[in-house]
Parts: sequence; C-alpha cells; structure tokens
Amino acid sequence: MNNKPKTKLLTISLLCCGRPETTERCLKSLMPIRKAIDSELQVVDTGCSRETREIIEKYADEVFEFQWCNDFAKARNFQLDQANGKMFLYIDDDEFFLDTKYIIEFFKQPNCTSYNIGGYAQRNYLDMEAKEYQDVDVMRMCKVTPETRFVGKIHEYIEPAYGNAMIMDAQAGHFGYVYASEEDNVRHSMRNIPLLKEMQQEDPENFRWPYQLAQEYKAIHYNEELLQLCKENFERTRKYDDNEHLSYRGSFAAGMCLALNQLDRFDEIIQFYNEQKKKPEIMELPLARLAFYAATGFFTKNEAAECKDACNYYLQVYKKIGNDRGQMFLQGGLFTNDTFDETKMNMVYCFLMTIGMEENDFSVLSHYYRRITWDSKVVRLNRGFLVMLVSKAAELGHKRELSDVLNKFFTNIGFRNVLQNIINGMAPNYGAEELENIKNAFKGTAGEKEMNLFMDIRIMEQQFSEIKEWSSFNDLLQNLLVYSEATIKWQELHDTVDDDTTKEKQLDVTALLGVRLQKFAEFNEINVPGSLELLKKMFGVRLKMNETIGELSRLYGEQQKIIAAKKNNPAKYQEMYQLEEQLLQQIAELDSAGKTDEALAIYQQLTGILQQSFGVDTLH
Repeated sequence: MNNKPKTKLLTISLLCCGRPETTERCLKSLMPIRKAIDSELQVVDTGCSRETREIIEKYADEVFEFQWCNDFAKARNFQLDQANGKMFLYIDDDEFFLDTKYIIEFFKQPNCTSYNIGGYAQRNYLDMEAKEYQDVDVMRMCKVTPETRFVGKIHEYIEPAYGNAMIMDAQAGHFGYVYASEEDNVRHSMRNIPLLKEMQQEDPENFRWPYQLAQEYKAIHYNEELLQLCKENFERTRKYDDNEHLSYRGSFAAGMCLALNQLDRFDEIIQFYNEQKKKPEIMELPLARLAFYAATGFFTKNEAAECKDACNYYLQVYKKIGNDRGQMFLQGGLFTNDTFDETKMNMVYCFLMTIGMEENDFSVLSHYYRRITWDSKVVRLNRGFLVMLVSKAAELGHKRELSDVLNKFFTNIGFRNVLQNIINGMAPNYGAEELENIKNAFKGTAGEKEMNLFMDIRIMEQQFSEIKEWSSFNDLLQNLLVYSEATIKWQELHDTVDDDTTKEKQLDVTALLGVRLQKFAEFNEINVPGSLELLKKMFGVRLKMNETIGELSRLYGEQQKIIAAKKNNPAKYQEMYQLEEQLLQQIAELDSAGKTDEALAIYQQLTGILQQSFGVDTLH
C-alpha cells in the first residue's frame, strides 16, 4: 500500500534481471520522458548480473533489490510501494519505446492525473529483423492510490481498473516472443502454464487466467488443449451479461476458431460462425474474426457465395470500428486484437478477387488489388489467388485488369519470385498457346522484358517435351544451346532487377541447367567422362526437361560408339557408312513410290546390321 507523499508527477519503473544490452536499450528509450516531465526512474533488481547492475545505476534515480519468488504481482507491488509519483508508468526490461512524443504530450496535460488507468501499444516483433509485428494495447499506467495494486503471479494486471482510461499513442518494441528455437518457446510457456493453472484453481471465477492460459497453448501450438479450454470457458461466460465477460466470451470464441482452423476442421468453424451470425452472443469484433475463419473455410471448400458473404461482413465491421481505437480496445482481446492486421485484410481481398475472376467479374479485381499493402516489408498473398490470376492470364492473354495486377508483382524481388514460381509449377499443364497468352498478359508491365524471356523458356520446354526422337545428336544439342542461351540471359536480367547487393546471387534451376548444357557442349568431344558426369547432373534439375536430357544422353552414347568404331576399324566403318547411304537412298525411293512396307522392311534390316556391327541405329 502506497501512502507516501507525492513529490513527483510521474514514477517510471521497471523490474530488471535481463541482459545488459536489452536493459540499456530500454533505459535509453526512457530518457526523453525523464528530461521533459517531472519524473523519477526507479528500478527493482530481481537478480541482475554485475554488468547489468552497473548499467542500471547509470540511469536510475533509485535501485531497489527484491528476492525473486516466482510472483510478478508481489514484485510489482513492492515496486509500486516505492513510488513518489502521482502517476505510475512501467515497462519491461526487454521492451523499449520507439517514440515518446505522445507520452510526453499526455503527461504535460494539466488533467493527466484525472486518468485512473492507461497504457500503450506493445509492438511484438515476429522476427529478429523487425519486419513483421503485431501491436497489442497493454495497460501499463495507473494513478497511485492506497488501493492500487497488482494481481497475478504471471501476466499480472492493475486493480482497480475502472474510471477514466487513456491508451497513449506510443509503441514499445518487444522481441520477447522471438525465440532462438521451438524448444525455447515451449520452455517459456511451460514455465508459465503451471502458474496459470494454479491461479485458475485459486481464483476460479476470474476469467483472466484461462484467457492467459489459452495464449500459452496458442504459442506452443497445443491446438486440442486450446480448443477444449476455450470451449469450456465460452460456455461458462454465458451466465454473465456484463461487458467484461462479454469481452472474454468473444476472445474464447475466437480462440476456439483459431484452434479449429489450425486443425483444418472447417465445417465446425462454419457451423459455429453461422450460429453466432444468426443469434450473436459476442461483440462485432470477435464475430468479424469468426467471419475471417469462416471465409477461409468457405474458400477452401470452394463455396463462393458463402465466402463472399463472410468477407463482406468482415469488411463491414472493419469499416465501422477498424479505425476506432476505443472500440477496438473495448471489444478486443488476445485472439481478436489482430483481426484487421494486414495479412488478414490481404487474405480477404484475395478471396474476393479470386471469386470475382472465377465469375469473370474483373471489376472486383480492379477494386481490391489497390487495397493490398504492396509496399509493406512482408506481404502474404493467398496461393489460390495467384493460381487464379495465372489461370486467367493463360485463358485470356493481355487484359488490362490482369496486367494492372501483374504489374504490382514487379515492385519487389519477392513478389516477382513468388509469381514466377507459381507459373513454373503450372506451366507443365499448359500448351504453347496458353503459355503464349501468359506471356502476352505481361505487355505494358514493368516486368515485360524479363517475362518475355521467362515465358519463351517455358514455351521451348513445352516444344521439347513434344518431340520424342531427334534426327541426330548435333541437331538436339544445337536446339538445347538456344534454350541454354535464353536461360542465362533471363538470369542476368533477373539479377539486375534485384538491388540487394549484400547477398550472393544464386542461379535459378533453369539457368543452372543452361550453364551445364553450355559446359557439356564445350567438353563433350574432348572429355567424355566429364561430359557423362554433366549429363548425370542435368537430370532432375528441370523435371519438364528430363525426357529431352534423356534423349541427349542416348544420342551422345550412340555418337561415342560411332567415334570408337571409326577409330578402331576405319575400313569397316567406311564400308558400313557407304552401305547405309545406298540403302537410305533406296528406302527414300520406295517410300516415294508408295511401297512403304518394303521400305520399312529394308530399314529394319539396315538398323539390325548396324546394331550388330556397332551397337547403333545409324552412322549419320
């Protein structure tokens, strides 16, 4: 209980036992607040190393020691009892403020002490490069009164939690959920789960503990446990009708659908969504989250009308509350805060665009493709959308609506690679006309020149696959060298577009085959063992080319037999060569005269003689 006279406006506080580098980053981020606001910085040492302690002492006004006892609320309450400020703001030592401008502005307002509780957005990074993240509003500020206290051994929270509330427009970066390995992730949750189960038993009517336990199950992909926990507590909340329990109910409903989605149990998601849509027991935000999962299920099951309805409800709720931070906070929770994040919004747009293309309504494509966040660091698109885009290009060729969207895939190397991989996978199913249509679809786009080469290669591969036998080794090799040259030119053009000079450029498998073909052409006459090894390495590089490489290998083997025959017995070789010339002329004359059966019989006799003499069908 804090009854101290308040000599400061604000106490900034943190518990500390972390690594020196993250602790110093955190403390440095607090300095603008310290300079601008009548404040103090207090740190509670719960088991720091000497190096970390030295860093703390450079920044903190006071440092207190606390014997760690596996109870965050006790540590926070000890922390709170030391505060000399009217207001209390805390941050974890593995967080750091990205910008303190709006925090400073808030505490400079004369009425800032009229707020009982408040917080900021915790920006949880999903990778160490900070490319992807999720912002979650966390309550980390309160007015200091004798009644103020923290509750909970883990995932602690502030009480009392009523009265004026303020979510400040500030973000604290947090890498705490990025683990070096899945084992570390599981280890962290397994530390928390027993404490949460213990609190659940001690305080069975407090839904916060199963709510937090559900988060731990989600983190380690315990989907069956998550489903069962959320189902039980969704049912339990039905006996309450206040806003707090309504919020919990929405989170448990969303948690159920998250687990079902991970388990690919789409029918159950759809049934639950339809029940809630017909007679809602949850608020709009969690119902929009259910609509997203239902839309995913409908899309997977190819139920277009139902998918469109679910997508449209999702977008309707987004339009209503998606940019209303207050409503998002009131209706949000662990499984609903990110309902309208970029990835889910993009998926909904992809669902609608795919269905539109399937129905040949390209106005849908034109309407929604502009809403995709093409310029984000990481953009995820639905594979079904990409497949439909390529399918329509193969069917229709150049069409303005398609070209407008395809042009977006040349804004960065990642988009372009994904699209080319999709085309690569689909190309074996298309004929030359459809491949030519895909090529034409890129007319006028930023990638037209590159895609012309890319599609020419696919068309050549299709042409190769249609020819089962070639007249000679040299004829096949010359055609393959044209293919090889095209693959290498495409790779060079592809690499010039990639402006990332820090990474080593790697050959695409198509260009790799092209390079090996060129080496083979260079050495096949002077290094037979090396050439045979190159042939072996060509198999499987491009599956579409395997039959052609097989034919090249066969013809090369025959050529080597001919060379050996010519070298070992020149006279016999010359005799048989002349015989073949005479018989081939005779066969041609018979064929011209319509005596096909007689010509075929002579040809079979000829190949039999050559096979018996040299093991080949022809010396030419």
